[in-house]
This record gives sequence, C-alpha cells and structure tokens, in this order.
Amino acid sequence: MKFKTSTKYFLGLALLFSGLNSQAQHSNELYNNGAQITVQNGAEVHVWGDVHMMGGSMDNDGYVKVQGNMYSDDQFQQRSTGGTGIVRLENSDVNTTERQFIQGSYAVRGGQAAINGDDGAFQHLQLANSQGIVYLISDGFSNVGGENLVADVKGSVDFQIGAVANNRIITRNVGLTGAIPFANGSAHDGIFGMMNNSPGDANFIDESVDLGGNNSTFDVGYIEGKMRRAISGAGGTYGYYIGLEPTGTNNSRGFQYVHLDFTGGNNYDVITGHFEAGSDNTSPSIWDCSGSTYYIDYFAGSPDHGEWVFNDITGGGAGPYEIKIWPQDHTIQPMDVYLITKDNTIIGTADDCGATWSGLDRNGFSGFSEFGVAGSTNLLETDIIDLSATPINNNYIQVDWTTSKEKDVDYFEIERSIDDMNFDVITSHDAVGNSPSQQSYSIDDNNVLPNTNYYYRIKVINADGTFEYTHSVVASLQQVGGHVEAIKVYPNPVRQGAITIDFTSVQDRDLNIVVYDAIGQLITSQNAPVQEGFNQFSVETTHWPSGVYFIHMVGKDFSTVKELVKGE
Repeated sequence: MKFKTSTKYFLGLALLFSGLNSQAQHSNELYNNGAQITVQNGAEVHVWGDVHMMGGSMDNDGYVKVQGNMYSDDQFQQRSTGGTGIVRLENSDVNTTERQFIQGSYAVRGGQAAINGDDGAFQHLQLANSQGIVYLISDGFSNVGGENLVADVKGSVDFQIGAVANNRIITRNVGLTGAIPFANGSAHDGIFGMMNNSPGDANFIDESVDLGGNNSTFDVGYIEGKMRRAISGAGGTYGYYIGLEPTGTNNSRGFQYVHLDFTGGNNYDVITGHFEAGSDNTSPSIWDCSGSTYYIDYFAGSPDHGEWVFNDITGGGAGPYEIKIWPQDHTIQPMDVYLITKDNTIIGTADDCGATWSGLDRNGFSGFSEFGVAGSTNLLETDIIDLSATPINNNYIQVDWTTSKEKDVDYFEIERSIDDMNFDVITSHDAVGNSPSQQSYSIDDNNVLPNTNYYYRIKVINADGTFEYTHSVVASLQQVGGHVEAIKVYPNPVRQGAITIDFTSVQDRDLNIVVYDAIGQLITSQNAPVQEGFNQFSVETTHWPSGVYFIHMVGKDFSTVKELVKGE
C-alpha cells in the first residue's frame, strides 16, 4: 500500500458525512497484517479508528494522524528514511471524550544497537488528545533489563499540538475513562523512551518544566511513570521528564524533573528513570557543605518526598556524571543548605551543596541507583579546628579537641561508636563558654580493648539547648605480643599545608601511606619505611579540595585507617 505525495487518505471517510463524527469510532481501522506501507514525504494519512500493525512494516516520511488507539506486535518495523515521519494522536473528530493508548511494541527492542534493526519506534510523535492523556499498555513483548518497552521515539515528542493542552504519557494501563491510580514509579509496567542519543532537551517539545518549581495542582507535559534515554559516549546533558500523578498543592508527587550530565568517554548505553514518592532516604548524619560546617541531619525521603531511581538497563556502563534536580511539586522542608544523596549515602563531591532544592546538583557519581535530597539548618558556630584520638601506651585512648572560638557554649559531650554510626555518650566536659581565642580540651577513655576501632565525636551543647556535632575520628590499640602500636594524624582538621603522621611500631617493616577521598578515589600514595619505635611522616594537603579523607597505613602484616577532614 503506497500513498503518494500531496494526497490525503481518510479511512472511514463515509462517517465524516454521517453525523457520527462526535461519537467514538474504533471500527474504521488501518489493519496491517504483514504488508509494507509507504507514506511518502508530503503525503498524509488520516485514520479515524484504530491502527493495528501486526507484522509487516511502515516506511513513513509523511504524516499519519490517528483518531483511535495504536496496537502492534513485536514483529512490526517502522522506518523514516528521511527522518520526517510524523504520527499524531488526536481525537478531534471522533472519540473526542476518550483518552488514547499505545499497546504492544512501538519501541526499539533493545539498546542502541537495535535501532533500525529491531525497531518499531516512531520517528516523531505528536500528542493532541483532548483529554490530555495518552497511556501505554505493555504486552510484555520487549523486556530488556526487566523493563517492558512499549513506545520510543527516535526524533522528537511534542506534548502539545495547537490549542490542545499539554498531554501526559502515562506508562501504565489506566483505562480509557475513570480515575488514574496513584502508583509509584516502580509499579508502572511500561516505559516510554527517547532513543535519539543527542544530548539536550530540543527533542522534547512543549514540555512544561518550571525551573523554579511550580507547586501546581495539576502537572502536564511529562512522563507519568518510567522513561528511558539513549546516551552518547561523547557525553552531554540528558533531561528526564518524569513524575507521578499529582495529588494537590505542595505535595510530593507530580512532575519531578531531573537531568544527568555525562562526561565524554562514558560507555553508558540506555538509562531508565522513574520517581518513587515516599521512598526511604536514611543516610547517616555527616558533616558536609561549606567546609564541613553543616551537620547534615535532614533526609527528604519517606514520608515527605521520595527518590529518583535510575537503572542502566543494558548493563556494563561506566563513567562519572552530575545529577541536577528540579522537583516541580514537593514537600521538601525548608533548610539552609541542601545536597543530593545516592543509595541512602552522602557521597559524591564533598561540599557540592546548594541553598535551594530547585536546580540542586552534585558531581562525582558513577553507576546508577537511587537519589534523594538531604539538608541541614545546623551551622557550627563554635568552630572545632582540631579533633584527634590517640592510643596511649597499652591502657587508654586520649581524645583531644581545640575550639578556635566559642559562642554561648554550655558544655561538651564526648560520644563513642564502634561502627561510626551508632554513638553513645561516654562522658561530658565543661566549656569555657564564650571565647574569641583558641581553647583546648582533653579526656581519657580507659574503657577500651585492643584491636578494636573506636570512633569519637564531640556534641557541642549551647546555652539555649541547641547543639551541633563534629565529624568523627578513629583510634585503636593495636596489641602485638604484649606491645602496642600507635598512630596519630594532626592537625585534624587541616586547612592548608601538610599533615604529620606519628607512628610507633613494634618492629621494622615497609609500609605505604595511601590516601582516599570520601567516594573512594585515590588521592596520593607514598612509601613509608618504618623502624622499631617512633616514626614521623609528612603528607602535603595544600592542593586537596575540602572534604573527608581516609589515611591508610598498610603493609604485609599491618593495616590501619585514620579519618582526616580538610577544611577550606
């Protein structure tokens, strides 16, 4: 079947004059049972009923307008030789009170290697359904990485044509009428994809992103459920127009726009994304933001917000990237600073924070999973510039700390942990209270055992009852044959210059000093030949970014780790 240039074909044309054009018509169909259909450039095909593509192919360089629904099997192939083929879903003449759906496998059935090889995808898709909803029904034909591929485009998708309000694509069977279920993204059984791997957002037309966050009662122009994008190895920025069914003003559902910025040389192929309202976000509290002066203790997961979930469905991808978010509807609580978490953990580039959740970004990620929002209003006014824990002889650990200034401090509580997560108070210490100059403090912890890591932090309790925490430091009594080995790293925190490592050894040995940052990247490594007794080494930190580092002393028969904080 071939439609020639500048010719319009109306299937079910007799109905146009029968007075039934305002009624639902699904019987005037285009049914392709294995044939090749060619729509030439400039030609138009108008289908009043449904489209069934059961095998066969359609070479479309023209324009096909469909008033009904679209069905296919997993054998149907769709091409656009000139890249000009358009399919428009529009119910302006018939089916005017109905949503439209796409069912089957109008998709690239795999990753980028399957494009134009096993490919039922649209070239350009235009959405003009009068009800504002086009939804996807999965037949389970194309399951890649656990995702059911229903519809992809290789060129562009336009969420609004003419005067028709922005349409949403819902990747879940919600029926032609009736209420839409408030399903989380993981419950959506279909997926919509952009299989054009060009970065940027030019291929998403008339989407309704508000980069200020709109808190609207009704969101339009996005994918409600799951979306995937093909990623170029050259890198670039890729937006995900994802979210859930809105539930009202100032809520944690609706549109949750996010984009990923990949570096060149990555080998990700296709990345999917969806949003989980109320998903957990339970990272341990930590110092971060502006030189470790904020104690991050707010995590916007369950129940007030949720997390973005990404998946490398074709697998094997690697390379660093940045994530940036614009929650359109939210209940993220007011904070002084915000940052993005990954897998319920604060990782990525230290101190990469922002003053608002809208446009918040963070660098230094690799691999895909869950991303949430964390924050804090807890700014440390009493600045502890040196906190250390040192094993003394074979008996106890000495904890020392120094304040550069104090403002309305009541006292200090010294807390200890064996896992750096669950801390208990072991003692308290009075504070000077108010001082513009340095003050030094020390306590001895006698209730310790050899060969156990003990983590210490200081809780600074102010006169008005408010409090702040420091970062933690670690120490252990390394007992060998009745003797003890001790290591001390100072100053800690360090701001500029070198740190000093004091190490007392029970024997001669060859060690290495290896330094990693908070996300496990190697910073530096140097040899450290050790003699029995006292040894001292120096490691330059001037060019390190501010953040948390881990100092490893490691050899064939010895290994220990000290935490170091680098301030601004």
